[in-house]
Amino acid sequence: MNRRIVIAILSLGLFTAWPAIATPPYTAIIIDSGSPYFVPKSATVSSGTPVRWENPTATEHTITHIGCLEDPTACAFDSGIVLPNGNFTLPGLAPGRYPYLCRLHPIMYGIVTVTDSFAPSQL
Repeated sequence: MNRRIVIAILSLGLFTAWPAIATPPYTAIIIDSGSPYFVPKSATVSSGTPVRWENPTATEHTITHIGCLEDPTACAFDSGIVLPNGNFTLPGLAPGRYPYLCRLHPIMYGIVTVTDSFAPSQL
């Protein structure tokens, strides 16, 4: 190969953008106006995996761990009000089962199960 072509190819690499740093993947749960209200209603994630609830509805909602209602010292998470088109992200949870609901609409409920190993599944 011609030396000039090799130099040109190598120099082009110097001017291309470096790949962006990848953000850790997250499990998305979508808030819906109709049943089952949280999609997926049941999500299984690995320990440390972020979980993000997205609210594309025109209504305010909350994402409140049931433990918050039973015993404030057992409260794993409470989003407060999630505005329309807003979201709430947990950076990760310890292994366990986390049933949750919307305090404003208690008919809306779901569960996040966190495992020690990589075993994502969504129903």
